[in-house]
Amino acid sequence: MQLFFTFSFAFYFAFSSEAVDLSCPNSPVTSDGKFPSGGLTKFPAGYSCSVDFQIPKGKVVKFVTQADASSDGDQISIRDAVSTVYEMGEPQSLMYAAGDKANLLIITKTSNASFFVMWQYIDVTGYTKIQKPTGTILPLNFTQGSYYQFTSSKNRVALHTATLDRIFDMSLSRVYVYDGEDLSSNFLGTLLHFLNTKNMSASTGKSLTLVNFYGIPTLSYAIANDYSAVSHYDKYSFFVLASSSAEFLGGVVVPDMLESAITMYCIDCQELYITDLILLDQRNGLQTVHFKPLSPTHVDNNLLIYKLGDPLPKSFPQQILTNTFTMIMYQCDLHYSIATGPLYTWSLGYSGRNGYIISPSAWNPTTALTTPFSTNITTTDTVKFVFNLQSVVVDKPGDKIRIEVGSSGVKPVFVEFNTTAMNTGTKAAYGTYMTTSFTGTTVGASFIMNFNIEDIASTTVPVETTTKSSNIWYTLSVFIFVAIFEFL
Repeated sequence: MQLFFTFSFAFYFAFSSEAVDLSCPNSPVTSDGKFPSGGLTKFPAGYSCSVDFQIPKGKVVKFVTQADASSDGDQISIRDAVSTVYEMGEPQSLMYAAGDKANLLIITKTSNASFFVMWQYIDVTGYTKIQKPTGTILPLNFTQGSYYQFTSSKNRVALHTATLDRIFDMSLSRVYVYDGEDLSSNFLGTLLHFLNTKNMSASTGKSLTLVNFYGIPTLSYAIANDYSAVSHYDKYSFFVLASSSAEFLGGVVVPDMLESAITMYCIDCQELYITDLILLDQRNGLQTVHFKPLSPTHVDNNLLIYKLGDPLPKSFPQQILTNTFTMIMYQCDLHYSIATGPLYTWSLGYSGRNGYIISPSAWNPTTALTTPFSTNITTTDTVKFVFNLQSVVVDKPGDKIRIEVGSSGVKPVFVEFNTTAMNTGTKAAYGTYMTTSFTGTTVGASFIMNFNIEDIASTTVPVETTTKSSNIWYTLSVFIFVAIFEFL
């Protein structure tokens, strides 16, 4: 691999009018120096000089070069410890060499080329460590004099990156990767090189370290996962969104009997929405798409499951109240679209629509506190709202969930729960809105409810208007007669 670097520096290089010794420096080099000693100097045709550098653990070599060469065959380059070659032919260039060795090569074909190089050994053992567990997502912007250490409690660390505009980020060549806990560990190359390795990019042990010696920010975000959490997928991808992003469209084909996964992350929002899923029949049996909180490293249950044959066209948009989720696809040909929120169409109901209302705490199981939650589904005509509270977990006294159905000018009907309950049974009521509110804010409080909207079929509406306060309860349907004819 060859890389090209161009930077501007406040260095002054002057052509020397005196004779300069162009004898190739003795190898291996182990201390600071420069070549030629007189500064930028013209080299004779047919010149060749190769200089080896030994680099102790915990140090890097900073190379600053100047070149005035326009002919093919006149070049100055540096090869790092993993054999990546950096062409340093720009007027001024900077490169940091890590690992245990480097090589400087100057070759001329003509007598018109001028070169100069300085190098400095820098101790980096005093850099500040910023430790992050696997499952972390962060922008690859490093504080000067610091490095990131990603650590797994289980096994190896796998790393993936993404940019907002999905471009190839050449600035990853400024990020260096070490296979271990700090900057004295084995150097694996630049992050650009590391991500393009044949197998999945991962450490050999439980830690992976990243550093940027250049002090220039990159465009990328990174996610670190436990290697065991992603290595079994046929393909694993990471994408980044922003609240200003257009709807994210994608497609995945997963071979028979295999799974692939995608982690989505919004940098500045806490609402994401599935706006479309299209499953093409592969005629291979069960085809499913699962959605779970956070990253693959976080061992959480699937909160949403879709399969071939489901009424998908009327299942969206589907609200996901988090900035991070993972979509897992099994032996399917899938086309999908994801939007950032808030999304107005989430609140619009119509006959045939179905979906899930899930508390923010269920999507954010590592967040200690969330805000009280409320959402509203409205329709233009009176419809039948059918809902089933699959689970509600109340963590502290006074917290409750309330599902209210009503219409303008008519007293609403509602059901409330202030204790934990499971599989509460299907209930229905008529109206033009359904409001779901939940006051639980701790990580231990959550609920999941599915709903669907139907045309009016009867004026007899079974609902419960009492507050439930028992962990074991029985369905006691109260028939409420609603004068719906006023809204038809």
